[in-house]
Amino acid sequence: MRFTKTILPIVVTLVCIGQLWSQDLHNTLFYMNPLHMNPAFAGAYEGTFRIGGIYRDQARTAIGKSAYSTPALYGDAPILMIGKRHWIGVGLVVFRDQVGDGELRMTAGQLTGAFHLSLDKKSNNVLTLGVQWGKVNRTIGNLDRLRPSDLVALDLEDPTGNNMTTDNVFLQGGGGTGGNQGNSEKKKDFSDVNVGLLLKSKVNKTTDYNIGVSVRHLTTPGSDFNFNASSNIYDLNMRFTAHAQLNTALSKKITLTPELYFSNLSPATQMQAHAWLGYWLKPESNTKVLGGLGYRVGDSAQLLLGLDYKDIKVQLGYDFTLSQLADVNKRQGGFEIAASYIGKVYKKPKVKPVILCPHL
Repeated sequence: MRFTKTILPIVVTLVCIGQLWSQDLHNTLFYMNPLHMNPAFAGAYEGTFRIGGIYRDQARTAIGKSAYSTPALYGDAPILMIGKRHWIGVGLVVFRDQVGDGELRMTAGQLTGAFHLSLDKKSNNVLTLGVQWGKVNRTIGNLDRLRPSDLVALDLEDPTGNNMTTDNVFLQGGGGTGGNQGNSEKKKDFSDVNVGLLLKSKVNKTTDYNIGVSVRHLTTPGSDFNFNASSNIYDLNMRFTAHAQLNTALSKKITLTPELYFSNLSPATQMQAHAWLGYWLKPESNTKVLGGLGYRVGDSAQLLLGLDYKDIKVQLGYDFTLSQLADVNKRQGGFEIAASYIGKVYKKPKVKPVILCPHL
């Protein structure tokens, strides 16, 4: 118990400091946050519009109210046909990531556009290019109430070779639009540009797949709190992501969906694999229950649950920590819940009345 009480503040402080220049979202249910994973997903479905959201709660067992809290919402729609088979999709994604009593927050709103190019007459193969732009705000608050020195006295060596204490990290002169508002809050705003490429293919009536790549933070925006105004060492590195998903029927009742995910935001690399099994309860009403297992390499095992009902999808994910942090959080990692809905608004066909005149 003494070890936990001693090491926990150090872990939390290191995490918060590291987050200042490397914070970025990650999800267990990565396909339920499609526009964040790859902007090419905007409008990549059959329907009139789509809305969805995902919420992640992480490390609450270990650090209580200081836990990571990450809600995200998105909406997108195919809005314009080009010729008979190609179209343009647009979307919007907003999210907020918060951790710690110091209220380290990242809030963003990003607009998305995607061009979908059909590669054959039946549109069984579609190649999509997506672009995303938006504003990101980073804030660290409550500096007048909680200082890192209250948690642990820790000296850091920054990449320029300068010695930097935790007080220096949090309390130096402000940057960005927010500046230094006393010792209560520091802000940093920056623009962010992301791009993605996606291939969707329908093999037959029961099998389809998609594969894609994306690059976030294309312009490596400055996201620090002006720790060192003459250096770009705290610029946000580009994040490279690759993903793949296969949907296939094993029988009339059972489906299989394996998923792969790879992401690199230097110096961190993340790899995940999922395997979903689905069971059609009522195929005539499009009702399917899903269950699965996942693994994040070097970090956690994942339990997955889901329900598809008509055009509504709901999924739950829970991470069981397998790394050394399991000694601190009792193997209870992150929890996620996500939902999406595809709306279909079509004009009813006009049927011309036919008057039969029998011959007498």
